[in-house]
Amino acid sequence: MLDQWNLLKDVNWIAPDRLEARVRVPQDCIWFTGHFPGEPILPGIALVYTVYEAILRTAQKRGEAVSISSLKRVRFTGPVRPGEAFLLNLTGEDRNTEILFNFKVIVHDKVICSGQAAATKRPSGIN
Repeated sequence: MLDQWNLLKDVNWIAPDRLEARVRVPQDCIWFTGHFPGEPILPGIALVYTVYEAILRTAQKRGEAVSISSLKRVRFTGPVRPGEAFLLNLTGEDRNTEILFNFKVIVHDKVICSGQAAATKRPSGIN
């Protein structure tokens, strides 16, 4: 069921703590339902959820388990429309018990969303 909400498909790790993902948003994507009739745009929470999925994949690749503890300085400066593609850049910085992730979402060479997420490391196997 959650898979219909997941836009993250094509992930490329540039380094263990850095990834780039190209995302194409389908015309009929469930995220557009009711947002907004006649002028659909991808809700900001869909972009944040895509960042969350990228953080989980990065942690999994590193053999770690994490919980998102905060979002900071999240800015939305432009829309994502049905059928458009965006590029997600995510870079992590390890700080002992937490990892800081800086992210940018880029559409047509313009940053339309950026921010920072902090993730707390936790023992593997605990959800």
